[in-house]
Amino acid sequence: MKKLLFIGLMFPYLHCLAQLEEDTVLDSVLDELFQIDSTMVDLSQNHYLYTTFSFDESVFFAGRDFEIDQFGFTPSISYMQGQNFFVSLGSAYFSELDPNWDFISISSGYSLFLDRMEHFSITGIYSRVFFSVDAEDLNPNRLSASLSYRKNRSRMRLSVGYLFGGSTSFYTAVSGSYEFSILENARGQIIFNPQLNFLMSEQTVSEQITSGLYNNQTIETDVFDLINTQLSLPIQWDTGQWDFELSYNINFPKALSSENDLNTSGYFTVSIGYFSAL
Repeated sequence: MKKLLFIGLMFPYLHCLAQLEEDTVLDSVLDELFQIDSTMVDLSQNHYLYTTFSFDESVFFAGRDFEIDQFGFTPSISYMQGQNFFVSLGSAYFSELDPNWDFISISSGYSLFLDRMEHFSITGIYSRVFFSVDAEDLNPNRLSASLSYRKNRSRMRLSVGYLFGGSTSFYTAVSGSYEFSILENARGQIIFNPQLNFLMSEQTVSEQITSGLYNNQTIETDVFDLINTQLSLPIQWDTGQWDFELSYNINFPKALSSENDLNTSGYFTVSIGYFSAL
């Protein structure tokens, strides 16, 4: 008899996915690094602060809610020097977890353009995560890198990350987006920016083989596979220093070997960002 089992309790798995949720905060920082083109921002300065606050009406970890009905929000503040170096401090609050504040993270990264036309950019990031609970399987350290291509209104990004310090793992994310201008004038602009994201992650499963009455053998295998596809439909209002976003997000999770078929899920996100020169 052969049975596939997912190794690891839900708790450390949930925290691992929560750590990946930090990428959404860092993505907003990376986008700002290469979109400082508003006439309402003082570009004569070389030091900037970008503060964001995002509210999710429902919380999903890689498309999964683990049968927990909850909301969450993620505040963050980032310091940027020019369009290259940045340091970011972020956290996450989940209404039904105990404790509610799941983690605090400090990230530092460096970005640069790879061509004169400034279509290609590369970013390297190190993150230190301080979890609200202690568990051996949790990874407090993360190294990640992303390669982005931007031309006119289209954007593509390939990201890879390595989580270590506990039960090591790695992931890959691929995303693409396109901007549609709805309104643009001297006061700012409103755009519709649909995005498609694919998240692939390493998971450990075990194959339990039973032959006879007392002979059991378990073989552990690391599997790297797609775990979630997300379609985001955000409307963004950029007034220069202030950014507002309302997004409806749809998850298409792919079931792991230990899971039954997962349902498609949708939720709204509201985000506010403020950009200032120092």
